[in-house]
Amino acid sequence: MAFTIQDLISQRVFPSAKLLAGQKGSKNEIHWINIMEILDTPKSVQPGELLFTTGYGLQHEDAHSDLIAWLVQRGVSGIAVQVGYYLDSVPKYILEQADALNFPVLSLSKELTFSEILHTMMQILSPNPQEAWDGNVLKQSYLFLERSINERQSELFPDNDSQCAQLLLLSPVNYTGVEDKIWRKCLAQICSFIQSYSQIYLCKELSQHKYVFLTTYASQEKCLSMFYELNIKFTLLSEQYGSNYYLGTEHLCTPDNLIGALNHAVEALETLQIIQARRGVCSYDNIRFLKMFGHLHRKDSSVVLDNQSLQLLLNYDKVNNTNYVQTLRIYLSNNGNITQTAGQLFVHRHTLIKRLDKISSIGNLNLDDYYTRIYMSIALLFHDYFIF
Repeated sequence: MAFTIQDLISQRVFPSAKLLAGQKGSKNEIHWINIMEILDTPKSVQPGELLFTTGYGLQHEDAHSDLIAWLVQRGVSGIAVQVGYYLDSVPKYILEQADALNFPVLSLSKELTFSEILHTMMQILSPNPQEAWDGNVLKQSYLFLERSINERQSELFPDNDSQCAQLLLLSPVNYTGVEDKIWRKCLAQICSFIQSYSQIYLCKELSQHKYVFLTTYASQEKCLSMFYELNIKFTLLSEQYGSNYYLGTEHLCTPDNLIGALNHAVEALETLQIIQARRGVCSYDNIRFLKMFGHLHRKDSSVVLDNQSLQLLLNYDKVNNTNYVQTLRIYLSNNGNITQTAGQLFVHRHTLIKRLDKISSIGNLNLDDYYTRIYMSIALLFHDYFIF
């Protein structure tokens, strides 16, 4: 049975929740949730989603005068605003528009963290994550990998160690909240992206809309570069289409280590669920780092909002339809290497230098400073793993 706004209130899922406006829409069904600290990309919210936000910036009516109408047009279930954090109360214009359009507006106390909200709602709306890669799905993965290795062992594991083999598990996060044609479009982009980096590319669709890949790369550095860029691509797909993916991966050293590598990839995948990431890539080697990262997120959910430089860049991109945040992501992921970044962005190095000067000017940043680069890298990681 579908879970509705009315169920959320009557069952006191969040005791502090109050329905402030749009009571006639209380029977709207909640198929998934979308957490957006900063309401800078409301167009990414999908039909059937309940939007949670701190309401940052809602006091500026000029900037959000069409927000409720847009959410109604998108088929969004409702919006829940945490008051007491950036707003003392939900603005009057929001409530008036919501009542006029029968769109539910809820308030929540600031004591609730986004992590707690996500964990609670996922338990209601999603199956147990531990079951996601058990039983038949895991068996399908193993049989595909075993058959692929038997058929192409000499290519996958050459004697000269000229390449490295990698096992990848891909799982959609909010499948029920996005149209199937959108998932297929995003999946095609993801598969094409992975294939473009791979020397050998083998892929199988599993049940429950999951995928398993067996790929090889010219070097471990090439493989790691692909993961960095794929994590960024997941964020861009989320912003553009509202689709979110998890990818867990492990290096396959020898054909005899298949079961161990598969279990490690599953553990990496489930780490993303444990830390309640919205999307992301996790390799087995990085599990401890991401668990620490998830712990930091639960302690402080405003890392992105508190970084004023990032806020200035996000807002500038939104207003001017530019891509400076994406440029900064690529630059930082390449450890500040101008040549590699320019090549990845397909621009001349002088063009990139001008862009970086503009980024520094907008955000008042000194990108030559090591700690500035670390601070911006961490803020972007929080943004890409946990925001939207």
